[in-house]
Amino acid sequence: MSTAIVASATDIASSAPRRKSGRVVKKPELFVSSPAGSTKRKRTDEGDGDPVSEEESEESSEDELDEEEVREKRRKTKNKPAARKPASKKPKTNGETMSLAIRPANSRSGRPKKPRKALARKSALVEDADGLYAEVFARGNNLEDVAAQWVQSFQQNEAQAVADIINFVLRAAGCHIKIDENDIADPDNCPNRLGEIQEEYQAEDVADYPLIARGRGSAAFKNALHGFFVALIETIAQSGLLYENTELLENIQVWISTMSSAPNRPFRHTSTVASLAVTSALCKVANDVVENTAKKMRQSESEAKKSRVNKARVAAVGKEIEELNQKLEIVDAAIGDWFDTVYVHRYRDVDPKIRVECVEALADWISVYPDKFFDGVHLRYLGWILSDPSYPTRVEVLKQLQKLFLDKDKLAGLKTFTERFRARIVEMATRDAETSVRAAAVELLDILREAGFLEPNDIDSVGKLIFDAEPRVRKAVVGFFAENVTSAYELQVEDMGGQEALDEALMAGEGDDDYDNPRLEWLKLKCLVEQLITYDDEDGELPSQIERIPPSGAELGLVAAGIESRFSLAAQALYDAIPEIRAWEVLAGYLLYDHSRTVQNGGGEDIEMMLRHNCQLNEKQETALLDILNAAVRLRLQRLAETQKDKKRTKAQREADKDEQAETAKKLSVLIPQLLKKFGALPEAASLCLRLERELNLDVFQELRQNAALTALLDDINKQFLTHHNERVLNEAIESILHAQGHEDSKELTTLKVQALWDDLINTFDVLRRGKDLSVRGDLEQNTLTGVSNIVLKIAELAKVSDPAVLDQIPSAPANSRNKSKKAATNMTPPISSLLKILDRGVPAADIDPEIDNAENTLVRHAMTSLLFYFMWKCKDCSTYIESGTSIPDDKLSAVAERRDECLMAVMRVMESRKGADELRVEAAYLLLDIYDMFHTLKKYKTKTGKGLKRQANDDWEALCQEVDEPTTKILLQILTAAENNLAKRTKKHLEEGNIDDDPIDPDDEPESSDDEQEIDERLYEEKMLRSLLAEERLCSLGGRIVRAVLVGTLDGEKSGGKHLVRKHLELNKTKLGPHWKEVVAHLDITKTVKGTGRKAKSVTVKEPVKSAKSKEIVIDDESDEEEEERRDDDEEMADVDGDDDLEGRLNGDGEENGAPEGSPEVESVLGD
Repeated sequence: MSTAIVASATDIASSAPRRKSGRVVKKPELFVSSPAGSTKRKRTDEGDGDPVSEEESEESSEDELDEEEVREKRRKTKNKPAARKPASKKPKTNGETMSLAIRPANSRSGRPKKPRKALARKSALVEDADGLYAEVFARGNNLEDVAAQWVQSFQQNEAQAVADIINFVLRAAGCHIKIDENDIADPDNCPNRLGEIQEEYQAEDVADYPLIARGRGSAAFKNALHGFFVALIETIAQSGLLYENTELLENIQVWISTMSSAPNRPFRHTSTVASLAVTSALCKVANDVVENTAKKMRQSESEAKKSRVNKARVAAVGKEIEELNQKLEIVDAAIGDWFDTVYVHRYRDVDPKIRVECVEALADWISVYPDKFFDGVHLRYLGWILSDPSYPTRVEVLKQLQKLFLDKDKLAGLKTFTERFRARIVEMATRDAETSVRAAAVELLDILREAGFLEPNDIDSVGKLIFDAEPRVRKAVVGFFAENVTSAYELQVEDMGGQEALDEALMAGEGDDDYDNPRLEWLKLKCLVEQLITYDDEDGELPSQIERIPPSGAELGLVAAGIESRFSLAAQALYDAIPEIRAWEVLAGYLLYDHSRTVQNGGGEDIEMMLRHNCQLNEKQETALLDILNAAVRLRLQRLAETQKDKKRTKAQREADKDEQAETAKKLSVLIPQLLKKFGALPEAASLCLRLERELNLDVFQELRQNAALTALLDDINKQFLTHHNERVLNEAIESILHAQGHEDSKELTTLKVQALWDDLINTFDVLRRGKDLSVRGDLEQNTLTGVSNIVLKIAELAKVSDPAVLDQIPSAPANSRNKSKKAATNMTPPISSLLKILDRGVPAADIDPEIDNAENTLVRHAMTSLLFYFMWKCKDCSTYIESGTSIPDDKLSAVAERRDECLMAVMRVMESRKGADELRVEAAYLLLDIYDMFHTLKKYKTKTGKGLKRQANDDWEALCQEVDEPTTKILLQILTAAENNLAKRTKKHLEEGNIDDDPIDPDDEPESSDDEQEIDERLYEEKMLRSLLAEERLCSLGGRIVRAVLVGTLDGEKSGGKHLVRKHLELNKTKLGPHWKEVVAHLDITKTVKGTGRKAKSVTVKEPVKSAKSKEIVIDDESDEEEEERRDDDEEMADVDGDDDLEGRLNGDGEENGAPEGSPEVESVLGD
């Protein structure tokens, strides 16, 4: 045989000079030295795509034309490195191995290197690993080498090689059972054999399998499994087995496709991953065949256009094209079979993980082999999965669609798909329950917008998501919204003559620091605010500011103090996307500009005048820009503060940031008074201007020695507090005062300003109450009633940050009074007495105008708030005396006791005179329970000081620490029952009937059913939901105070009738009114310690409170009494009662209201926990 090889090599060498080819001269040496020469000669004779053989045949038949010689020379030069590289390696390889000859990676430029080596997994590294499983996972071999070795084994024993593939899939599914050659030889018995294996595998009760195993190696396992089958199919195609032995792939398909329909999840999942990988590899092979066919067709067309056609060459190329088409038919048929037998059934599998695998695979097929899969028949599968019940699947399909739409070449083919499924994608972005799905849908819609596939209504629907409650959704829609604003801005610029004309017109008078004259940035900000307001107006069901909502019945709305407006949240999201928002000085200059001058001068053809006219702002736009200014300043200062903690920044950079902070504070101190001067008359705008003060670091004023500026700023705040009666403005002013009190350098000056406010309020209150009886409802004129209500509201607000001791002082008679004795006798009572009398106005009266009646209720509500803070300060004062061991002066103690009793009696009269869960009745119950609880905490100070100090001279203050008596308890339970019935009525839930023998409760709050509540009308749905939320909030707030009173000891004691009447009533419907109410009542069962008779305390352990219901996603199911008893017995931890400590913290803290603020949905704040 070697002689023949040498002879053939000699013949080739002798013919080389006649061909005049420098490359072929060395070929005989390769054939002599390489034992694989016979194989190479066989491949050359067959002509299966060997580049050298093609060149030789082309050179032997080419003509002597110069143009052809040049083209052939270029082709040889281009292919020379590729032809020389395998030749140089031939002598070093074993001639009998097929790995290098059929390895598909050699024809690809580095792309297949990712799955070269599978990472070892702990679950895969088992002692009994063998066969392909060990080669792929345990030994970390190159996947292409493993595939090449399998091809060699297939040529030796076909049935055993196929059995190895199936056993590999079984082992990857976690099954150690194997099949043999006999099973492969009988494909008709495949379902029965797999059924037996499945039954035996299920008998092992395996709960986990490698593809879903938790750990870092699960992803590597999947990648290796997928990569092996891809390498296997590519290697089979490279070796020719795919086309010569079609039964090979059919046998593998029979077993794997049958496994993919198995009821057993590990089998089904693993085989689906394998079959999808096979289809992916077939798509790559088919795409390569299509590309080669197109290349050959171009060669044939080029040759046919020549003046002297080489017919032999054209015929050879035509034959190659025919062979490639036959190969493509085989591959396409295989792809269709795998798709129909596996994908069509598994894309809707019950397991969401399998559905995700199918989505990812189909998108890959569309990208790799668009000739087969990029059509409406296959794209519709992605559209159907948009409605998948599993949110990870919906997220995955949206991500895959993003990749497809980013391919500009596919946009035309995706137009029909978009028209069919665009509405569903918009719905997912606006209404999907999962935040991740909505964010992914918004990102996809942004790509569709750039492609021009969205309708105007769709753009508006997505743009409104800039107000979404979820930060992730707002962040996703930022680019979408910013592009809309930019488009509107560019349209206006074009209408005004273009960017160049505007730049030339503004170049002369505009400087970088000139913020007072019109700029192009103003026009961009105008477009921004117009867009925001348009979306805000259209979205009427979501008010831009959450405040007191008075629907029919004047119910208390969702008061959410401190919650940022929608414009502020939108500005924070857009801060980095729109540079004009970051330029807060430009924004401030725009707000301070006097647009009235533009109106006076009128419009004109001048570009600058057109810009001024287009930049005019109305009142609503100015308010929105103020909100944006607040957000921009706050974010800027926050980022400057964060840079001080950044260790990567140099000392010089930190100093520069610190200087910028000081400079910003200095500019704001000048800016805020100017803004208040312009917008101070508008309540909403004034509140936003006051909010800017809280962004200032007031210590900077002391460092810069600008006390005059600080004084002027505080004077402006006082002026806004005195001149406005809007609750939002007053809240912002109080927050600003509290902010100033928190800085040591400004604390003394702030105290003087607060005292000046008290003097003004008390003087005004004295004038309004002089000569009037404030205890009779309906005897005041409308103007007087409103004036008294506003003053009492301001007293309540100021009492939050300052001790209202001035309310105890008796005012002096006016110096200019003619009849001093008469008027002095009228006013010889302190202001607190008038506030207590106002409580009696809460008793309903007949024949009062509804508008007056609402105003009366508002006045009583303000008086209750004022008295709550008044008694909190008094309780704090008493605790200071008790804790220090000194006696409380008798006059102070008696005054507090008298006013406390007078307040409680007035509140009782209000509760007795009203029925059901009336708003004012419930708030009266709030005040009563808060007063009882706060004074009861004084006993704790006695236990602290009684051990180490001498007993106080008098303990009369203990009279303040009273328990709620039995009649008051009954009224409280009546109100609680009414609140429960109110919520049950609105949520259509059935309550348990009260079964208390001693003291039956009269449920006097049966909400009257109205026609509105019985109508099924979508326009009433939002109002019904609002009323249900308000009813639940009211019940939880009242129930939280009652639970706290039970824990503190003021309720459900001996004076309340004993027998745990309150506890029984609370637990009666614990599980009937939703998870929030269940959590409130659950706080009754916190662990507590009961003192024993001996030296050691006897511990009584009851149930610990479950975690607070902070997340709306958590739904707590109803539990039976037996389960609660078992859980109660299991808990063994002990702790002291926390109710008194928490209440003490509220009394000794910042003067915050005891208990939950109105409208707070948090259970913790309701209980003061």
